[in-house]
Amino acid sequence: MQKSARYTGRHGSALTPFKIEIALFPLLEEPEAVHQKRLEALEAYDILDTPQEPEFDDIVLVATALCKTPVALVSLVELGRQWFKARIGFEACETPIGQSVCAHALGRQDTLIIPDLTTDPRTRDNTLVTENPHIRFYAGAPLITPGGVVIGTLCVIDTEIRPAGLDDAQRKALEALARQVILLLEARRMSRRKDELFRRQKNIASTIRTSAIKTVAAQEAGRIGTYEIDIATGNVKVSAEACRIFGLPHADSYPAATIEAMIVAEDQGRQSNSESRRTGDAETDVEYRIGTPDRGIRWISRHATFERDADGKPLRMLGTVQDITAQKRSIARSAALLDLGDRLRDLEDIEAMALVASDLMAKALDASRAGFGIVDLPSESVMIQPEWCAPGVDSLVGLHHFRSYGSFIDDLKEGATVVVTDVLTDARTAKNAKALTDLGVRVLVNLPIFDHGKFSLVVFVHHSTPYAWSDEELSFVRSVGNRIQSALTRLQAETDQDLLNQEIGHRLKNTFAMVQAIASQTLRPVAERDHVLNFEKRLQALSRAHDTLLAQNWMGADVSALVTGSIETLGLADRFDISGPVFSFGPRSSLSLSLLVHELTTNALKYGALSNPTGRVAIDWSIEGQGDNATFRFRWSEQGGPPAQQPQTKGFGSRLINMGLSGTGDVVASYQHSGYRVEMTAIVFQLQHAK
Repeated sequence: MQKSARYTGRHGSALTPFKIEIALFPLLEEPEAVHQKRLEALEAYDILDTPQEPEFDDIVLVATALCKTPVALVSLVELGRQWFKARIGFEACETPIGQSVCAHALGRQDTLIIPDLTTDPRTRDNTLVTENPHIRFYAGAPLITPGGVVIGTLCVIDTEIRPAGLDDAQRKALEALARQVILLLEARRMSRRKDELFRRQKNIASTIRTSAIKTVAAQEAGRIGTYEIDIATGNVKVSAEACRIFGLPHADSYPAATIEAMIVAEDQGRQSNSESRRTGDAETDVEYRIGTPDRGIRWISRHATFERDADGKPLRMLGTVQDITAQKRSIARSAALLDLGDRLRDLEDIEAMALVASDLMAKALDASRAGFGIVDLPSESVMIQPEWCAPGVDSLVGLHHFRSYGSFIDDLKEGATVVVTDVLTDARTAKNAKALTDLGVRVLVNLPIFDHGKFSLVVFVHHSTPYAWSDEELSFVRSVGNRIQSALTRLQAETDQDLLNQEIGHRLKNTFAMVQAIASQTLRPVAERDHVLNFEKRLQALSRAHDTLLAQNWMGADVSALVTGSIETLGLADRFDISGPVFSFGPRSSLSLSLLVHELTTNALKYGALSNPTGRVAIDWSIEGQGDNATFRFRWSEQGGPPAQQPQTKGFGSRLINMGLSGTGDVVASYQHSGYRVEMTAIVFQLQHAK
């Protein structure tokens, strides 16, 4: 099997197409452990066979400019092939390992430089050397992960022998750029970690919904009691199961008022039992909240029909009753978990998360107090965050030592959920019971949350009176704890991402500064100093665009921010009239627009409206149409300067302007007596999604 590729030679001319033989040559000899680590590192970055990304493309662009080579590649080496994440001057996206020069750099920590590939025994038989495109020079700086694994190289290639190789400044610059490649890979990995966390939270919510439906269906098949009300006497015959449901001692009959008195006042708007008995109306599937001193609030589902005499007069009210407390609480817990997941996603403060979580948890469990605390394991202490408390119950916010309340810290360290149904009798708390009861704690649940194997968080629920916990309730507490931990992990991931972005920005600035210094040193012999100055200014424009993109996590940048960022360093902002709707470009288009505005501004300073004290520039943009055919229109208009004249020769800036927005769409330039004008259009979808 063969694959065609095209190699672009020096000065951009396309050399003769050549054939790359696709064959799985064995990788250069290396320890199996090293080979395995490289594959694991590449898998962790999830970078292979991904689309082009502008931040990597910028690096190879700078590498070719500094090292003065026609080709630069970000080459990643895996089993059987080398794949190029970024490339310039080379159209093939990969080559078989048998044609890889980069593979020879995998076993070293320094830059591999081969001045003449035709004489080096490692490369003289390589088909890329012996056949078209006849490459002759190679320099590759290794891509070394934070774990010390070499996964590929940032390399530059030439079609001419270079006996001197790279000078010291070029070598150091190439190595600095290689470090930036690794930094970008780490940034992508961190971003994917955050995205995976969000997906996991969505999956959890879906699982909860399914679980809630199954739980309710199972509980609806619970035991049912019966009762019979004699209309004439008002006495109620109650089955043993109905007595249990109503929380009454078993007896053959009760006065109807005994049961009616248990109905909570919230149901006053419903037709009363006595009125139902007088009229003989039937009540079907009516739910009541009832309350007893020893069992608290419960939910009862009742169904009733009437037995009548020959004249239709009601004689007896026949009914069934079912305790649906567990069902109602299960639904309430499921709803609380869904609500909690939704609300935690919008919060960015740990105290706000604590208040929301503890409030929902306490109400779903009829608790007196609920919340969570951050654990300091060496001191066996916990810093309790603002929690939910029932009326009249004191807050426990602040630092507490586990040992002050018993020995259950030992269970928590082992990852066991601690359930104490009565602090007075449990062996772990009996000796410290007074300290707990003084805080209004008679029943407690502590759920340990581990992060990367470390006990870091404890979720707690308290009751001031004895309470029998069910497995479903414990599972609910565990789910709440997991959501809190996920939310905290999200916060930490976002914080890490912000720090990483700051570090990327700092290192990119250092890299651009280093590149600028190296360029100045390397290009010192060049007589045309304007070219050197223009190169430095373009680097500065790229640096500003990178700053804007970093502020948005490389998701894109606002057009207004890009335009103002490109002109603000001139100190002439008051001579620009800028207008246009809020609109964001993708990363690649953002860099393109920044360079375009830089070139237009430079031209205006040299030849146009900004070359005198009175000229002005108007910049505006608009969006026309809708959907996939929507068009972005960008206009640059100069006035008050000298008459515009079409240039006789076209330099880099002119060619860049003629390419338009991200190399797409149309460009219409006019050289008028009133000043230079240019209008650029491009499809909105391309500007936002171009990679």
